[in-house]
Amino acid sequence: MNIVTMKSFTQADLTEILAKHEKWLRDEAGGQQADFKGANLEGANLIGANLEKADLTGAVLKGANLTVANLKVAILTEANLENADLTSANLEGTFLDNAILERANLSNTTLTYTSLQNADLSEAILRNAIIHCSNFNNADLSGADLTRARMNKTILSGANLQKADLSYAWLYNPNFTNANLKDANLKGTYFKNAILRGANLEGINLRGKN
Repeated sequence: MNIVTMKSFTQADLTEILAKHEKWLRDEAGGQQADFKGANLEGANLIGANLEKADLTGAVLKGANLTVANLKVAILTEANLENADLTSANLEGTFLDNAILERANLSNTTLTYTSLQNADLSEAILRNAIIHCSNFNNADLSGADLTRARMNKTILSGANLQKADLSYAWLYNPNFTNANLKDANLKGTYFKNAILRGANLEGINLRGKN
């Protein structure tokens, strides 16, 4: 029986790795791409960290603080970010397919061209998030808070948004094909060119909606 030991890092380790990663991004001598594949970063302090193009495949970031972090084009496929704080983080072009973001705080995040297919975002907080051309295909957003989120050309086909809060959100050209919107809160929500083919709209109030 093979026992897999996850890599762990001290705060000093993280500081050194991120410094080398910054050099790597600038193509400077001594630079090295940050490799956190399968790493244990639970509870790590990564406030403002520049993790652009870093590899965090399968990393555990439960409860980590990634406030204002730059995760542009990073790879977080199958990463565990349960309860992580990603407030105002830049997730442009980031791969978060199959990632666990249960109860994660993604308030004010930038989710542009971000892939979140099959991701678990149940009870996640996405208040005021900017979501543009992102893919939430078959993602679990049940109970998620998307209050005042701004979505444009977002794919939510097959997504579970049961009891999600979409109040006062702006939804331009969203694709909700076969999505579950049962009992979702759509108070003050603005729809434009929405695709709702096959969607479950049981228990929602569309009165007064555009």
